[in-house]
Amino acid sequence: MVKKIVSSDGWSSDVIKKLIEAGVKSTDLTFFFKNDYKKILEFSLKELNKINENRIKKINIINLPLNKRIKKILMMRINIINEDKDFYKKTFYHLMLPQNLKILKANLYRSVDNMWYIAGDNSTDFNFYTKRIILATIYTNALHVLFNHNFDQVEINIDNNLKKVSKIPKIKERFSFLKENIPFFLKGFFN
Repeated sequence: MVKKIVSSDGWSSDVIKKLIEAGVKSTDLTFFFKNDYKKILEFSLKELNKINENRIKKINIINLPLNKRIKKILMMRINIINEDKDFYKKTFYHLMLPQNLKILKANLYRSVDNMWYIAGDNSTDFNFYTKRIILATIYTNALHVLFNHNFDQVEINIDNNLKKVSKIPKIKERFSFLKENIPFFLKGFFN
């Protein structure tokens, strides 16, 4: 019901009113969502995480390398979003409004953390944060491509971004080699 309302009219406080008009009990909306449409929005994003996790559990990804697992999880999530593209597009752009930035950040973090959890990542050091920042960037970029172009271009976009990210360790390694082998009088610039 919510997806149908939001797909046609977008997110606003009118969602509660339209749900009541459609027969949803106002007491249920008060009890579960405190008559706040943003609580319904957050609930729908948590449900997206659960759906993604449940679908991934049905396929065997544990034997894949970590980067392939992440791609599989990300593509599964994009597939789910594509099934209700209008709903998620309105949700995505509603979350981009300045007054919704807090909800956007919290749910984006929750989503990428969930994807890494499903992938079996158990890093605890600095990599924990960098992996989530990188995946958040790739994910939001993939959503932008999905909502403004078409589904076929999303996988190409994800592959290109993952390819770019895979080059980071090589660049760091080269920089480290250069830093260790530069003349002593230039070392002050790199410390």
